[in-house]
Amino acid sequence: MTIRTGIQYFLILVLMAGVVFALLQPHKAQEEQAVLGEAAPSFRISTMQGKTLELQDYKGQAVMINFWASWCTACVNELPLLNEAYKLAGVSMLAVNVGEEADKVQTFVDRYELSFPIGLDTDMRIKQKYNVIGLPLTIIIDKEGKLIERHEGELTDMADIMSYMVQMKDD
Repeated sequence: MTIRTGIQYFLILVLMAGVVFALLQPHKAQEEQAVLGEAAPSFRISTMQGKTLELQDYKGQAVMINFWASWCTACVNELPLLNEAYKLAGVSMLAVNVGEEADKVQTFVDRYELSFPIGLDTDMRIKQKYNVIGLPLTIIIDKEGKLIERHEGELTDMADIMSYMVQMKDD
């Protein structure tokens, strides 16, 4: 085989790989992504209590979802406030830990006596669906399953947190 023939085979392989890549792109684009005002992407998550939760478990009720990690200073400040508001307001809430091991998460949960369900997004698929770039991220999904609020960053004021929770009840 000559060098020229080898180069031709190589170019044909590269071209074929490009075609396969291009054909697979529409599948990737069809994956659910979180968009404000649209249906929230479905998910299934394991909780610290050993249960499996799905977004559809909250069908017919508004739910607040908070993405967090124990290494995130803003999350450490925010989660105890969310916990107190959760106890007062009696709304549905799920805290999704992003990328940490269960034992580390359990230590954090015990330390701050968190009472809402804690989900483990160890493979970070839910994080990707919900376009989580920075932590913490708090979202609200209404009774119809639409993503209606997205707050990026720390919630520092109990009045702001309670207003979100009142909005959930009024929804």
